[in-house]
Amino acid sequence: MNREIALNLAAMHGIDLRRDFFTLSAGDVESVIEAANAHKYRKPRNANGSRARYFFAFLQRAANKES
Repeated sequence: MNREIALNLAAMHGIDLRRDFFTLSAGDVESVIEAANAHKYRKPRNANGSRARYFFAFLQRAANKES
């Protein structure tokens, strides 16, 4: 995923990537899950945490990439 796609996906679902995942409201987490479903994201097999948390981190990393 490149920077543009990550930013567009976050904007479409109303996700603020500047925030910390643990400060998101339940509605915000639902938006992250909807975005993950739209992108068909699967968390790593050995992940310690939710799919929403991993996808949020994935979006943040992609959005912070240099072009």
